[in-house]
Amino acid sequence: MKIVGVIAEYNPFHKGHLYHLNKIRSDFKPDGILCAMSGNFVQRGEPAIFDKWARAQMALGGGADLVFEIPTCFASSTAEVFAEASVKLLNSTGLVNYLSFGIEEYKIEELNIISEILYQEPTAFKILIKNYLKKGLSFPSAREKALIELFSSRIPKNELKHISDLLKKPNFILAVEYVKAIKRYNMNIEILPIKREGAGYHEKDFNKKYPSASAIREFLKRSQDLEIYDFLSSAIPTHCVEIIKNEIDKGKGPVFLENFELLLLGILRRSLKEELSSFFDINEGLENRIKKAAKKVSSLNELIGAIKSKRYPETRVQRILIHILLNIEKELVSSKTPLYLRVLGFSKRGLEILREIKKQSELPVITRAAEHKKLPGIARRMFEIDLLASDMYSLAMPSKNNRQGGRDFKMEVIRQL
Repeated sequence: MKIVGVIAEYNPFHKGHLYHLNKIRSDFKPDGILCAMSGNFVQRGEPAIFDKWARAQMALGGGADLVFEIPTCFASSTAEVFAEASVKLLNSTGLVNYLSFGIEEYKIEELNIISEILYQEPTAFKILIKNYLKKGLSFPSAREKALIELFSSRIPKNELKHISDLLKKPNFILAVEYVKAIKRYNMNIEILPIKREGAGYHEKDFNKKYPSASAIREFLKRSQDLEIYDFLSSAIPTHCVEIIKNEIDKGKGPVFLENFELLLLGILRRSLKEELSSFFDINEGLENRIKKAAKKVSSLNELIGAIKSKRYPETRVQRILIHILLNIEKELVSSKTPLYLRVLGFSKRGLEILREIKKQSELPVITRAAEHKKLPGIARRMFEIDLLASDMYSLAMPSKNNRQGGRDFKMEVIRQL
């Protein structure tokens, strides 16, 4: 069977995502498309704008056959952790033999060369990164400069700028991490890159052919009247507009990071410095900076502004705050290894694929939240973070009627049959 894996957030699902899935269908004619999707919190260190069940429904309506949830401890982490864990999740199904992803430029040779260097980590490369980190650069910046310096002796100078530009493109960065993980673990997975159409990942121009998810989220934040659905129909597939309308009408979204402002400030003011230092990516005394800031500021924007630095840019700070909010321990994140397959939804074809995965995969397949009680030690703790993520996410929903806990135990798998 030809089963194509896709790693996504669908935050929310838009016409660019639909183009990607349609392109897979038309060009490759797979037997199925399997998605590994972020749950209620995403890689940028933010809550998803709509919950994981609504977004799984969007994905299935757009052509996905089966949607698995990426465990929250990985979905809300760095690009490297997010990518490696997601690729491992797809590989663990025992069926996925292709990985497709969007990419800003179709530069496959550069993609393979860069991922090879990052996988092998030659001594000269590690020394360069260490030197740039000592200068106060963030890890992504230090790694980019180290790569450019390493390439400077191999390729013409006029090509160096292009390499540098590629390393600043979000989808290309993730693609490098995907390929790196495939190489590192010698996975039997071929890549199917598809050139991204429309607006860039961070672009907020809503007038593009395919506006980005960032632009759509920004639009939803600014617009609260009924006219939003007319505007959304130009950027989002019809079935997604209906899902979003339903979520808004029921007071279940949209949800933004600002909705967690008081909750985060309260947790930070209550926490001891020693507790803060136990979370992923908090080192070099950053816990002192966080604790000091939490006492002085009165808003989330002020908090992030007081913590961020050249070494700790805004997105990195946001991810740290989400890890604190959800009590995600360093050990869970650093493993980069999902220990179960949590099903969010499937199509008729997806149900057939799921039955085959249950035969092939060594990981337990979870279709009902109560089944997590059978998971051993670390796997159970990992799943409990997913449960907590849903409980915390519910507290930020617009309607008080939706803020009860335990939604994972009440929601059923989405069936698109």
